[in-house]
Amino acid sequence: MKIRFDSRKELNPTQEQGLSVLYAPGKRMAFRVRWYLILLLVASPLLWLGGKLAYGMLMIDAPAQLRLPILEVRARDAGRVEQLFVKAGDQVRTDQPLVNLDNPEWRARLAQLAALPANKAPATNAVLSGKERQLLKTRVGRAGERVRTLQDLVSRGAVSPGEVLAAESERDAFQADLMAFEQRDQQARQSPLSVEREIVQQNAEQQWLKTRLDALSVKAAQSGRIAEVLVTPGENVGAGTLLMRMERLEEPVLWIYLEPLNITYAAIGQPLRVRMPNGEWLTAHVIQAVDSAGRTPTVLRGPFATSEVGLQVAARFDQPLTQRWRIDQLPLNVRFPTDWQQMFSDGRELIEQLGDFVAMDRNVATAAESR
Repeated sequence: MKIRFDSRKELNPTQEQGLSVLYAPGKRMAFRVRWYLILLLVASPLLWLGGKLAYGMLMIDAPAQLRLPILEVRARDAGRVEQLFVKAGDQVRTDQPLVNLDNPEWRARLAQLAALPANKAPATNAVLSGKERQLLKTRVGRAGERVRTLQDLVSRGAVSPGEVLAAESERDAFQADLMAFEQRDQQARQSPLSVEREIVQQNAEQQWLKTRLDALSVKAAQSGRIAEVLVTPGENVGAGTLLMRMERLEEPVLWIYLEPLNITYAAIGQPLRVRMPNGEWLTAHVIQAVDSAGRTPTVLRGPFATSEVGLQVAARFDQPLTQRWRIDQLPLNVRFPTDWQQMFSDGRELIEQLGDFVAMDRNVATAAESR
């Protein structure tokens, strides 16, 4: 059988035995469109990747995070939360009371010292000495009972060993107070000179306790807004425990994680635009030179990020930020204006390097042919 590629059907596909086939051109176009669609579908990932790379070369975008000036309010000494004067969202002014703490142990000791006579040492009064000794023994007994209870709870997994250690330290402190009292009582009986010394020590201790109790009340160091309250009335807190966070009345700082190759955009005063979550664009500017680099947070890192480490650039909005967007650690995106002159200069250098490489390749080929 002979196959011919120049048949009349091939040369005139719209004719069939002298009759015009009206659907042939449309059918041929449908096949062509179908193949174009399949080709577009297959090449779409490459087109998207190429468009993404081209966009990254033309537009200088970078992830950013909004940081509010937060002031942490902590307890100076151990105590119990007696009263909270503020709640989250309240506006406070300087020296306004925030929380009132109390230490029952210090207050009981202060009451004990106030009950002692001012002109005679406690050791010379047998009745008061007996009461103080009994009080110290009672404290030691209660502390020991608490240690035994916590040890039993540890075996059941209800409390942590750290609480047992704290209870044991408290029991040892009470035992040390009892031993010190016994020693003072013995010295007072042996030496009349210790009476005046005991009075001086009691007055000093009483003044110290008053000062520490007055210092338990926490006041606002500066004006601001209460962002978060972390304690409740009746809760026991230790020294340095975080009580609340207060937002200072200052403009937030925008921390931008810029690619190291775009360091020229990190100059002081460099303008930029910030895309807010609602799609609005706000203007900002760089406020300080780059002095550190850090790992970009995972939530801000894009799927095609070239580096996990970025230059930490500080910026600030040109206009005051509305209360709606004053959210600490709010993820944002910023865009720097494209430096076309620098881009053309880099492109020219790249073309020159490619030209030098091609010329060198030709010289090597010519030398090889001459040999």
